[in-house]
Amino acid sequence: MPRPSLPQKRDFVAKAFCPRILVLSTPTITDACVVNGCAGFADLLAPFGQDISTQITIQDGQGAPYFLDKLTVRFTTDYKIEKHSQQQSRADIDELVHKSVVDDSEQQRIPFLSDGVVDADVVESDDIASWAPWYIQFRQQWLASMQPTEHESFMHPVACMLVASGSEEDPIGALRRLQQQVVVQRVQSQSFSGVSVMFYYLLVHDGRDVGAMQTIDQTFEQVRRTFGQNSALVKINSLTDSAESGDTSDRSKISGIWISSQAAVQPLKPVPHPDTEYGGMLSMRDVAALRDAVKQMMVRSVIPHMQYMIRVLSDQTANQRRGITGRLFSAGRRYFGAAGKTSSVLTGVDGDVYFGYDSPEAQLRKLADYSFMLKDFRFAQTVYQVARRDFQTERAWKCYAGAQEMVGICKLMQEIQATRAEFDSNFDDAVAMYLHKTQTPCLHLAVRCTVIYYELLKHHRLYAFAPPALLRLPASLSALHAMISEQAAYAYLKTPLRPQLRKFSFYAMVASREYQKAGIGELAHRCLRMVRLSLEARLSTSPSPSKDSPNSWLAIESHVNHELGLQCMAAQNYDQALEHFMALMGSDQIPPKLQAKYLQELLQLYLEGSAAADATPMQLSVPFIDAQKVRVIMSPELEGTDEVLLWRRGGAAPSGQSETAGSNACCSVGENVAVLLMVKNPLTVGITLSRFTLDCVFESAAADSGGEDQPEFTVSATDTVVLEGGQTTMVTVTLTPQRAGSLTIKGASYLLCDILPAYKPLVLPGKRLNDTLEQRVTAVYAPETQLEFRVDPAWPRLEATLEEFPDSLMSGSMQRAQLRLTNRGALPCRAVTLWLSHPSFFDVTHPHRNCDDNNAQSAYSYTDSISATEEAEVANVLQDSSMVVVLGGANSLDSAECLEPGNSICVPVWVRGDRVGAHALSIFVGASTAQTASSQLDAIKAVAMRSRRFDVDLVVTPSLRVNAFVRPSMRSPHERIVGIEVENVQAELSVELAQTTFTSGHYELVPLQAHRTNTASKSHGLKVGPRQTVNLMFRAQPLRVAGELQTAPEQFTVDALQQYIFNKDKPTALPKPIKLIYSNAVLGMQGIDCVRSPLQAYILRAQAHRRRSLLRTAFPLIPEEHQPRLFPLYETFSIDFMLFWREIGGSMQAGHHSISGIDLGVPHDYIAAALNPPAAGVARAWLKDTVNERDMLIRSIANRCQSSRRHERPLDVSMQCVQIAESAAKLPKTSDMLYIADVTITVYNHSWRHKYAFKLDLLSPSQLKQRLSATDIKLDFSGARSGWKWLDATHYEMAVAPLDSVQLHTRLACCAPGMIDIALWELYANALDPGDSSNISGMEPDAVTSRSHPVYGPQCVVCRLYPLHPTLVNIKPFIINE
Repeated sequence: MPRPSLPQKRDFVAKAFCPRILVLSTPTITDACVVNGCAGFADLLAPFGQDISTQITIQDGQGAPYFLDKLTVRFTTDYKIEKHSQQQSRADIDELVHKSVVDDSEQQRIPFLSDGVVDADVVESDDIASWAPWYIQFRQQWLASMQPTEHESFMHPVACMLVASGSEEDPIGALRRLQQQVVVQRVQSQSFSGVSVMFYYLLVHDGRDVGAMQTIDQTFEQVRRTFGQNSALVKINSLTDSAESGDTSDRSKISGIWISSQAAVQPLKPVPHPDTEYGGMLSMRDVAALRDAVKQMMVRSVIPHMQYMIRVLSDQTANQRRGITGRLFSAGRRYFGAAGKTSSVLTGVDGDVYFGYDSPEAQLRKLADYSFMLKDFRFAQTVYQVARRDFQTERAWKCYAGAQEMVGICKLMQEIQATRAEFDSNFDDAVAMYLHKTQTPCLHLAVRCTVIYYELLKHHRLYAFAPPALLRLPASLSALHAMISEQAAYAYLKTPLRPQLRKFSFYAMVASREYQKAGIGELAHRCLRMVRLSLEARLSTSPSPSKDSPNSWLAIESHVNHELGLQCMAAQNYDQALEHFMALMGSDQIPPKLQAKYLQELLQLYLEGSAAADATPMQLSVPFIDAQKVRVIMSPELEGTDEVLLWRRGGAAPSGQSETAGSNACCSVGENVAVLLMVKNPLTVGITLSRFTLDCVFESAAADSGGEDQPEFTVSATDTVVLEGGQTTMVTVTLTPQRAGSLTIKGASYLLCDILPAYKPLVLPGKRLNDTLEQRVTAVYAPETQLEFRVDPAWPRLEATLEEFPDSLMSGSMQRAQLRLTNRGALPCRAVTLWLSHPSFFDVTHPHRNCDDNNAQSAYSYTDSISATEEAEVANVLQDSSMVVVLGGANSLDSAECLEPGNSICVPVWVRGDRVGAHALSIFVGASTAQTASSQLDAIKAVAMRSRRFDVDLVVTPSLRVNAFVRPSMRSPHERIVGIEVENVQAELSVELAQTTFTSGHYELVPLQAHRTNTASKSHGLKVGPRQTVNLMFRAQPLRVAGELQTAPEQFTVDALQQYIFNKDKPTALPKPIKLIYSNAVLGMQGIDCVRSPLQAYILRAQAHRRRSLLRTAFPLIPEEHQPRLFPLYETFSIDFMLFWREIGGSMQAGHHSISGIDLGVPHDYIAAALNPPAAGVARAWLKDTVNERDMLIRSIANRCQSSRRHERPLDVSMQCVQIAESAAKLPKTSDMLYIADVTITVYNHSWRHKYAFKLDLLSPSQLKQRLSATDIKLDFSGARSGWKWLDATHYEMAVAPLDSVQLHTRLACCAPGMIDIALWELYANALDPGDSSNISGMEPDAVTSRSHPVYGPQCVVCRLYPLHPTLVNIKPFIINE
């Protein structure tokens, strides 16, 4: 919907259709005008016809008053209607377009596109005239050069101005002669004004005529009496002396009046001679007099005359405007044929039908035109619509097109809103009639209609309707079509919501092509540059990737760059041509043939344009090098990854150093540095890159002692890299720094196709900074140091090679690998350390200096003398199992402090298949040249060391499946039966079992049967065939008594954990060594020493690794760094098992399987005792968070203790029949004898910490039947089974000390021989504090918790126990000797 037009927006159209006045003057006046730089009096008055301030109220065609603020008038010196041929119009348009083009580069700039971004402020501005100044000049000159035609009255004069000089002998006669000239007769006979044309008489007094100065007033009075009120007097000056005496500034102002007027009306009018000075003889008073004369003429004469004609014509055409006459005449012509055709229908000079100026149709047109000139657009529109119907009826298509054009203009000139359908059809019909319906195509009128319509759409900001309106003009005129297409492109930038850059680019390309056809290369180049800039703006701010992806613009972008390159080549601007052709090199979407053509033209252009042999390399987009994928590798000839990492004890993997300043990358002098670059050919055709190398910048260090003649660094160059279309390859360039300093990689240089030198910068964005407010608001990045590394002679250069590492192993087997370490640096390497990602997979042994010795010792130490039970004291500290110090540390494998330059050591690494499956293992090797590195590492501090990481894959296949199970012992309640189930899961190979070893701090395990095979060979053990299973049974019996367990590891954990929870100072003491019991069972002829062999270190590391994993799961709230001071490596009552085996046949692999923490089912829950505050009190916590953390830790430990307590059985009861005797008494009413059995009952306490008070009730079968009757549980105790009963006391209340037992003696009586089950008892147990001798007589176990005790005290340990297995007694009958 159009917005109400502002007055200044309507002025352009109003001025294009302003009134014309014919000016005729005498030769004397013409001479006076020539003196003032004007060709005639019309030129002298031209500046004063612009925007005449009328400020009068006039009446419209219907008699309603309206205010006319200003009006423009044009002065002309001739009047004639000429024929406009199509060829002449084409020539005029083409010539005018060429004249409109400016050569000023400043005016050819693109104001709305800057730095690849569309300037929204410029696009939103209402004035787009500065975008194409040549169009503005063309528009002004074209409308100013319009000539009169027969179908409209706009270019016809509404009045004739006759000008005579006061110095004439007969001014009145001179005016009469001017009135009789031929041009006046043509006006009266051929123009719309006809005989009613108004004459205005102007008497001019020239200041140089001194004689007429006295009589000029009398002369003017005679003129006024003769010609009436339409006469005036004006005085001008043409005296040279008076002009010279005037002010110079006034003369420049006076001259500027005519210059600015000519530039506004006719900008392409030929420029006068440079010495010509407009108004050179006039003063400011004269200028004011001329301006006032023109104003008075318009206000007093011309406007009243036009008003009078409007009233007269309105009265004459009143009936026709009502629609009566027109319909009658049309009906008569329709029924009576050509005979009824009126004589007013004529044929014009160009063969088109028009109407005589005295016909009703012409009078209607004149009425509408006069109303339009006086800005009465509403009334004019009504009259145009009436006249349009008559013109259509008479098939006067030129007149009809003119009326349609003016109807649309009137609609847009009014300050009312209208839809597009209300005015667009008018202009569409007008242009179509001008071009296709008229006898001779009126191209000049169609151009005028389109230009005015376009300007009105711009004024109303209806840019979306402008392109279709502009493109209605024919495309046969290249110059005109180019200018129109360019304006259509600009209109798409001004569309609502957002600029339509796609359509803008298309029509700008069309304009460029047409400009090129018309020979206007400057504007063609400018249009293509606009397209290129818009493409960059679109790709950077595309709101819809699916629609405006880069590939969708590729064809346009390639075409634009190619055309720009060709134009620059034609202009011999090789630099810009190379720039455009290089832009074509970077896409894989261009067809191969076209891509090959582009590449060939680029190379040919370089050969033609570069005369110098040492031309500067150019930055090309071919090939594509991803800077983010550039990798810098130190010592590429070695395996593994080189890094600088922070090493610290505690089990954590070495991590990237963030505390050290500068770049992480560093190398030693003379060390090779490989730079890996991923190079991709984005083209669809193959290319070659020769002499590919890197451009680096070296900055020497202050302490560099290298000679001046020594090169800073050397860099290799790749001879030739061949890349097919779309291919990606890796290019390696090797750098070797020769001096200390800093080396930075700036880019890559190469020759493209052996011709074009090119350079590719490698720039990486650094880390996003987020420290300050400014950095958080705006994207600020730190300098990127990935492509920068230091060259330090003191930097450690430890060459590490991992040799003979297996790819696959059977589970449990061990195979030897070797880590060769060589110091290639200038300083000794200290604190050489290994970090193992899977400690249970590796056994690192003592290094040796002779790396060429291939006689590798076995992983196991075989001996003939192995004790069945052996005790050994081992460190019970939960050590860091992942880190192994090879040399330079307190507990290093080698006693040497460092590895001297040039020396080598070999570290044997035994690889064990600990778990079945595919595993990704990592080994880190770190070293430092710092003197304090070893001490810092021992002090559990972070140490930055140069590290090499090895990532290896290991596949472990199954060999044996080993499971352990526990059963109670029938012999003693404090013993357990431990079974080991060994299954050979292999399908073909057999395995022999060599030895079993149990490790415990309390139990000794003795085999229940002899497993040794009867064979003469010492190498054979217990054989297990494919898919076979073997069970090994052992008895676990304790060897420690309660007195020896007061300083047990469990007590250490209770004290340390209590201090950790409740004290401010954390525990610092470490667990004391523990004396372990090794129970060996040799299954062959030779055994394996697990105590004094290197295998002991691996066993301890593997145990530490498993122990840490369990603690991490059980106590997640305790940090790992505190675990060594809270928990020991071994617990007293834990049992670990190892089974050694070797393969029979095949690869003869040997190995061992292990089971850690075999649970015997006895209670050892001691952690809960640490949850009670100590007697010394609890440390005060000032922070609420600290209190919450303590409570959370206590709750988590208590929950774990509660869940583990569900299956506790702290006491066990065993019964044994000692003696059976026949009683002399007989059963009542029978002759059967009673059998009396003496029974010993043993109650054993498994707890090492708590003393238990218990109540034991012995039950007889009859009593059990009574107890179960209330629960609906039915048991069969009939017959002999029910024939026994306890004879002595059945209720006992006693206490049993930790790890102690009590015995009870009682008797039972049985009525018949046979097998009876005497395990019928019920036991209540309650834990007591140490030293508590209280009796629990009369106290129910469920009420124990009601006493005042600590929350997690031993009184909470209350249980009710029943038999788990039967105790069978065989009652045999006595044989009586007769």
